Amino acid sequence: MTSIKENTVIARGWVHNETNDQYIGLTDVANSREPLPIDKVKIGTLLSVSELSEFQVLLSKYRDCFALDLSELGETNLTQMNIKLNDDTPVVYNPYRMSIKEREHLTIIVEDLLRHGIIRESNSCYASPVILVNKKNGEKRLCIDYRALNRKTLKDKYPLPRIEDQLDCLGGNSYFTSLDLASGYYQIPMAEDSKHLTAFVTPDGLFEYNRMPFGLANAPSVFQRAINTMLRGSGGRLALAYMDDLLIASKTIKEGTEKLEKVLQLLRSAKLTLKLEKCQFFQTQINYLGYEISSEGIRPGNLKIQAVANFPEPKNVHEVRQFVGLSSYFRRFVRNFSVIARPLTNLTKKDVSWRFGEEERDAFNKLKEKLVSRPLLALYDPTAPVEVHTDASKMGIGAILMQRHNDAVHPVAYYSRQTSPEEQRFHSYELETLALVTALQKFRVYLLGTNFKAVTDCSAIRNTMNKRDLVPRVARWWISMQEYDFTIEYRPGNKMAYVDALSRNPIRTDVHNNENRIDVLFVNNDAWLGTVQSSDPELQRIVKILQDPESEHVVEIKNNFTLKNGKLYRIVKKNDTVTLLWVVPKSVRWQILKMNHDNNGHFGFEKTYERIKRIYWFKNMRKFTKKYCKACLECAHNKIPAGPREGMLHPIEKVSKPFDTIHADHCGPFPLSKKRNQYILAIIDSFTKYIYLKAVRDCRSKTSIQIFEEYFALFGVPRRLITDRGTSFTSNEFNKFVVGKGMKHILNAVATPRANGQIERYNKTLVESLASANHGHPENEWDTVLFKVQWSLNNTINKGTGKTPAETLFGVVPTGSCDGVMNSVVAESQ
Repeated sequence: MTSIKENTVIARGWVHNETNDQYIGLTDVANSREPLPIDKVKIGTLLSVSELSEFQVLLSKYRDCFALDLSELGETNLTQMNIKLNDDTPVVYNPYRMSIKEREHLTIIVEDLLRHGIIRESNSCYASPVILVNKKNGEKRLCIDYRALNRKTLKDKYPLPRIEDQLDCLGGNSYFTSLDLASGYYQIPMAEDSKHLTAFVTPDGLFEYNRMPFGLANAPSVFQRAINTMLRGSGGRLALAYMDDLLIASKTIKEGTEKLEKVLQLLRSAKLTLKLEKCQFFQTQINYLGYEISSEGIRPGNLKIQAVANFPEPKNVHEVRQFVGLSSYFRRFVRNFSVIARPLTNLTKKDVSWRFGEEERDAFNKLKEKLVSRPLLALYDPTAPVEVHTDASKMGIGAILMQRHNDAVHPVAYYSRQTSPEEQRFHSYELETLALVTALQKFRVYLLGTNFKAVTDCSAIRNTMNKRDLVPRVARWWISMQEYDFTIEYRPGNKMAYVDALSRNPIRTDVHNNENRIDVLFVNNDAWLGTVQSSDPELQRIVKILQDPESEHVVEIKNNFTLKNGKLYRIVKKNDTVTLLWVVPKSVRWQILKMNHDNNGHFGFEKTYERIKRIYWFKNMRKFTKKYCKACLECAHNKIPAGPREGMLHPIEKVSKPFDTIHADHCGPFPLSKKRNQYILAIIDSFTKYIYLKAVRDCRSKTSIQIFEEYFALFGVPRRLITDRGTSFTSNEFNKFVVGKGMKHILNAVATPRANGQIERYNKTLVESLASANHGHPENEWDTVLFKVQWSLNNTINKGTGKTPAETLFGVVPTGSCDGVMNSVVAESQ
């Protein structure tokens, strides 16, 4: 398929760049209006020549649906604006004082409105004052101060659409067309008996509106009713409408073209016109109602997020309310929003004295950080399986609405709230049930009439439905949940950390930052790469050069970069081997380091750099990695100072065979854990350096033998076992065990632990990694993160082998939580 690039000149004949014509081609003979200017047409990049030709014919056919100025503005036959008052006392004001320059602007605007019949001169006994406000483009806009009139107006209760409901209709679509009405309010006629009520006074006279002006209390309701009347019968299948913004979503360009023509037919029948320069056709990514929407999902729009990012530190309660209100617009995107915002919302309560201290400042910055990262949520798809994951703590309750697509779980929305003082006294089982019933109420529009799965880490909830002696409060909750069709699945808490964070205090329990990455539990490569690269201007410049064969820089760029499935990779050639590395945007470099350093054992610069350079590339990566590792506070706090060691290490015979020789040692004691563990038994294979870690309660021979039996069941019995002379390894019981297994047991010299150097070196790294992995957790939970430490040690490149222990052992690079995004791409390129 041949594609036309965005903003390509569209000319008669429809041959690509055939001519420099300034207007879209043939217009209907009966259409007396001038052709639409091509520089106003914003069209997507994926239309073929034939699709582009069909689109041109469509625009030409419906030329009368577009207004280039006020003279072409439509006047709908769907409704009229009728103002009803609760008393007959006129509203009368003198004109506001204006500067000479403002009066000049006002005169020009009034004359233009008079010329096009939008207003007329008036003899009304009503007179509202006017003000001029600045538009985004620097021009002036006429605004009437109708506050006094609005106080007397009987209100129209016609509702505006819920934005959440609008967004929920977009799932499963790939192309989006947005249509914007030209001066939408001016296309609604005023009822004749209401025109005199709209009268406004200027220094030069009294005027009244023939069309509906901005500022009237019932204007939004009247306008929304008109648009809904026009679309009635389509059931939302043709277009979504919020005031003068229409959005057409489609799975294909053909479907989008068919829907667009039907909407244009409805606009023509309703005598409504569009503003071409504000319309966008067949986009794969579009901004709608403050959100950025694509086939991959939805994220907060840039403009609103900039308002959050630029918000100054609050100086009083009023500014706190402003900030919380602004950020709450996107609360569905932020895990544990209510708990993060708790210190701020506490300030807005009655009888609370003003104090913006460290806790409040942390909450303020945390919310800004979360929103500026613009996390991505999946669009709701009514055909996909639904899951609700819940958790609760004394601090709050949290829930995530999820859907499965291609074996990947995608969050659709987050919800959290603080617990009340009364709820904080609930038993944990009651809190977990409260979290479930609250989540069902919050996500009711998605769940009612659908079979779904409720996932919780409270095993007692599963059996609640069969109990007879329920606490009255819990019984009422379960009765309210009977209208839902769901099954309950129990998962241990350590497998639900992603939702557990919603209900915990985020200031003490850190939640992963989502800087410019897709906020899902599992995400495919295309979603990750497409999202972060498409938002980087520098990378998009390279992409455009690669896509343009006539660019003077294309040869230089092609030698170093390539596009694969629309994603940008760095070409690295070494020893006749070509490897493709993901090109990392500048905005997410620190996130890559966070995933590969902070979340993988806090290893030093060399090991961290060796890890990331196999998958990623960005400018000055070595320097940036070194700087990042050097600035890591956790490393500075937890690393054990290195220094010269005395004595000599006698070499041990090396055998090129996995699990021929293993080293073992106990590390500890550590703080007594909840599971009563106090030591770690570490076992390392001499050849592959693969380490096995097991938390144990003591160093007794019986305990050690049990762990070795588990180890041998996995990896087989080694020929040699090397340990220190600890009592657990020198007892008669352990000696019998060794002899029974046919192993050669080598004991290092007394008071010379360095003789067992393989394991001793790892013990130092183990302690540092465990301290980092357990950072932010209670010290008596260190054994719950031990598996992370083992994974990190086994997936960090060993200088001696040049590979990770896991790769040396298994022959492949295991996929982990942070680098799984790239492994398939790397494997393909090698």
